[in-house]
Amino acid sequence: MSEVKDKILVEAETLFMRYGFKSITMDDVSRELGISKKTLYQFFADKNDLVNQCVDHHLDSMQNICNHIMNNKENDAIDMMILIADSMKDIMRQMNPSSMFDLKKYFKPAWDKLEEERKGFIRNSVKQNLELGIKKGIYRKDLDIDVISRIYSFLIGYIINPDYYDTAEMDMRSLQVEIIKYHLRSICSPKGYELLEEKIKGFKK
Repeated sequence: MSEVKDKILVEAETLFMRYGFKSITMDDVSRELGISKKTLYQFFADKNDLVNQCVDHHLDSMQNICNHIMNNKENDAIDMMILIADSMKDIMRQMNPSSMFDLKKYFKPAWDKLEEERKGFIRNSVKQNLELGIKKGIYRKDLDIDVISRIYSFLIGYIINPDYYDTAEMDMRSLQVEIIKYHLRSICSPKGYELLEEKIKGFKK
């Protein structure tokens, strides 16, 4: 991917997340990025194409963040889950909840792709994390890895799915913090639970 295209995707994603997918036009993108529409249309056929590629870019970015954390041998299984949650929390801080309503309502194919790939990646990542934690003795040995990974994927989906999200009652960032604490406390062994409580003290809320 060229540097110009990558920059457009990063900046366009920021605009969509901040102001919504419906309201931002191709004119807005070219103006905000300081590029001509001709340059913009060299890389994207239309707004639908731009939105689809922004979703692809977003998924790639999330997977790269998670893979980097999970491949760091200095992190134990609990560290991995906390660091991933903390990274996602920073991303959600920049997100206007209404953007998810827009994406699902007006760009359904892109939303469906986001949901499908997100669920699959989260389930696989959590399975790997559970296997590691059980092996190291910090997660319980009696866990059903497949069931737990599906439950966690559902909980994360709950955060961003506009069918469930009530902006008047919930804060996405606080909700995610509680979900990760809920998840880890339910799967830790006695040894892992002691370790977790020490780590939570330094976990930024």
